[in-house]
This record gives sequence, structure tokens and C-alpha cells, in this order.
Amino acid sequence: MIEGVNDQQWRVISVLAFALYMLFPIVIIGLYVKQYKESGIIGLIGFVLAALGAVINSCMLFDMAFVWPILSIHAPELIDFSGPLFRASIFSVAHNLIVYLGTIGFIVFGIAMIRAKVFPRFGAVLFTIGMPLTGVILFPPFILRAIGSILAGASLFWKGIILIKGKLNEERSA
Repeated sequence: MIEGVNDQQWRVISVLAFALYMLFPIVIIGLYVKQYKESGIIGLIGFVLAALGAVINSCMLFDMAFVWPILSIHAPELIDFSGPLFRASIFSVAHNLIVYLGTIGFIVFGIAMIRAKVFPRFGAVLFTIGMPLTGVILFPPFILRAIGSILAGASLFWKGIILIKGKLNEERSA
């Protein structure tokens, strides 16, 4: 684990994932508002779980991107799999909340998005696959996390363009 933290790939992916998750609460509110009627109760449940999971995950990703590389040099035993961080029950609880809340929320919200048919189906599928992979893959190889970040980022970028174009068209019509 310690070797992976000092790797340039770890840093780039962790910083990008952190940036994605910092923007995610704003984005998911926009996505939910755009389709709340069509997505129904499933969309609401997915929205709440995904938003909570994303907030918790952004805290973890901050540490992984900016704190763990320093710890790996000055106190590597803290982030070793057999070290105190991974043995601490509070860490396990937080990590499990990320895994369960985020993953289930992203999948449920993605399914609601697919069913609502407000956004293109392919973009909703990218979201449903990509978002869970961005936050729950903690261990090497990090390729799944990178793939998830690319899929999720593309999906969110695409939906952002759709939302902005829709807003611009509404303003022109008024």
C-alpha cells in the first residue's frame, strides 16, 4: 500500500477524484432537480444516498490525495494495511459508509436516471458504472478507479452541457 501512495499515478488519480467529489454535491442537486418528477421515490432515495456517500467520500479522498503521501514518508506504519489506521474501527465504519451509501446511492440514482429518460441513456449508464468505481476502489491496481473517474467525468460533463444548453434555451424563449 505504501508504495502505491508515493506513485505519481496515485497522486494524479486521487487529486482528480477529490476534485470530482468536491463538485459532485452541486452537480447531483442539478441532476435531481431536472428529473425529480420523472425519477420518483427511487430517484429521491438514490439522490440522498449518493449525496451522503459523496460527502463522506470527499473527506476520504482529501486524505488520500494530500495527507497519505506525507504519511507514507514520515509515518508509513499509519497507512500500512496492518497499521493502526486500517485496524481502527472508526476508519472501517467510515469506509463502509462510503462503500455502501455511495455505491448503492450511485447505482439507484443511475437506475432512476435511466428510467426517467430525461438525460441520454448512454450518459446515465456511464454515470451508473463510473461513479461507484471512483470512490470504492482503494487498493491497487488503480486502473478501475481511473476508468471510473473517466466514465463518471464524461457523464457529468455531458449532463452539465445538457443542463446549461437547456437553461440558455429557456432564457432565449422568455
